[in-house]
Amino acid sequence: MALTDSLKDKLLRNTGFFEGNNGYSNLSGNFDGQGLSFGIIQYNFGQGSLQPLLKEYIQNNETEFKGIFGTTKAATLKDVVLNKTKTQQIAWGKSISTSSGGVVSEWKSLFEAMGAKSANQALQRKHAQSYLDRAVAFAGKFGIVSTQGLAFLFDHAVQSWSLDGESSIISEITSLEKAWRNSGETGRYPDKDRLYSVLKGVKGSDPIARRTAIRNGSGTVHGKSYNISSFGLSYSTNF
Repeated sequence: MALTDSLKDKLLRNTGFFEGNNGYSNLSGNFDGQGLSFGIIQYNFGQGSLQPLLKEYIQNNETEFKGIFGTTKAATLKDVVLNKTKTQQIAWGKSISTSSGGVVSEWKSLFEAMGAKSANQALQRKHAQSYLDRAVAFAGKFGIVSTQGLAFLFDHAVQSWSLDGESSIISEITSLEKAWRNSGETGRYPDKDRLYSVLKGVKGSDPIARRTAIRNGSGTVHGKSYNISSFGLSYSTNF
């Protein structure tokens, strides 16, 4: 199922809320051992998701890239991305990280400027495709049709990728849907109720907090007030 560019952007911005405060310019240092994390869903060196994004951006937009980073820093970053091993790339990310898990100001401002460029944002959306495909596949398994339900599944694909006990989740949804219909209900078994079962396959306090907020439509996560309506996603709109 093909998702519109508009919906992709909404899903990315929704997950980006949990990943940082600067959207496509989100940036973190080596606080989690990933070396450097950049972008709306925190592409990073450790998982190998940042390298292809930066490589494609540098190769396709080299004039813009050099204009942002300047000759010396552009050459440094290009060498890191194109010529270094993953271990060396993580080490470089660590070398420009602060003790609090951020990035030193001389590099931070440049990465943030890159994230503000439309060409870089387009590549971030492109490189999110595997996570979008994963979310759509989950939706097919669990009978999810709403954009809010898809946002739950996309956020899970980005942060955790796998769900525990998929077959058990499907069995529970089938059983609860049958009981729901036997009680006299008509129409589609609601996505919010389906996500109640899916949530049981989510592990870890932070993933559970994020997915619970998305399922409920609002909440406080990472000390920030979240409301899914801010991103134009809901149970009443389908994808």
